[in-house]
Amino acid sequence: MSMMPVEPILAFALMTSPPMPIIRIDDATPMSCLSSDETRDAVADGRVMQPAEASRHARHAAPGEVVRIRLCRQGDDFVYVVTTLKRDGRVARVTLEGQSGKIATIR
Repeated sequence: MSMMPVEPILAFALMTSPPMPIIRIDDATPMSCLSSDETRDAVADGRVMQPAEASRHARHAAPGEVVRIRLCRQGDDFVYVVTTLKRDGRVARVTLEGQSGKIATIR
C-alpha cells in the first residue's frame, strides 16, 4: 500500500480549507481577507498592485506554482498572502506588502 507524503496532503488541505482570518506569528495584529469584489475595488482604486504582479513577486521569493492568492488587511495596511507549491511538494506562504510588493514574510 502506497502512502502519500505529508506535504501534498497538507497542500491539498490548504487549497480546500474554508477562508479564515490569519494571524501572523510575529505580529499580533489580526488579518482579515477581502472578498473578490473588495479586491477588485482596491486594485481599481490604486490602493494595491494587481494580483498577477503580487504573484510574480511571491514566485520570485518562493519558486513554485501559485495555488492561492488573497488580499488581506492587517491593521491599516493591505497585504497579499500567496501560497506556492514547490515541485517537491513543499508549501510556502509568502506575505507581501499590497502596494509595493516588498516581501514581509516567507513561511
